[in-house]
Amino acid sequence: MKPLFLTLMLAVLGAGCASQNYTAASVSRTAPLRRDAAVLVAMADDGQFGDDSYIGSGRAAAQVVSAAFSRQLTRVELTPDTGSLAQHLVRARGGRFDYLVIPRVLHPEDRGTEWSGQPDQIKIEIRTVAVSTGDTVAEGVVSGKGKWFTMGSDAPEDLLKVPVNAYVKWLFSPEDTPVPVLK
Repeated sequence: MKPLFLTLMLAVLGAGCASQNYTAASVSRTAPLRRDAAVLVAMADDGQFGDDSYIGSGRAAAQVVSAAFSRQLTRVELTPDTGSLAQHLVRARGGRFDYLVIPRVLHPEDRGTEWSGQPDQIKIEIRTVAVSTGDTVAEGVVSGKGKWFTMGSDAPEDLLKVPVNAYVKWLFSPEDTPVPVLK
């Protein structure tokens, strides 16, 4: 009887702690992005939080952003390395891309949630630049925050898929489409 009670309590507790929070903030665009465009996604630098450097977080974030754009367009490529805006623009112009997308990891936290109760979280900025002019045509900050209790920790980049997909989908939506509301 006690093992059954304990199992039921853990199930109820787990269900109550299973929600994740997503946000899209500081979102803007000059106009919807073109559906016939080609996009080059720049490799992001790894993020830091306090004294902790999250090795691989830049690559993981860039891959999530690249995957989201791939759902909307037929030609999306990811740069093999990080670099300056000028370097990425040269590469994008040489490759005949229409947009350069620059993700930047603002706040990564990969916590031992299963034992600490501290949720994983990540916040990234996504900037879209028109390759022909070098002008920013869209910007947004998206974030994800995991559960405060879990039996196994999620990687912070896993928390990006929902908000990044919603944000990128919105970039291609008609002019009067409201900014995505994420919960």
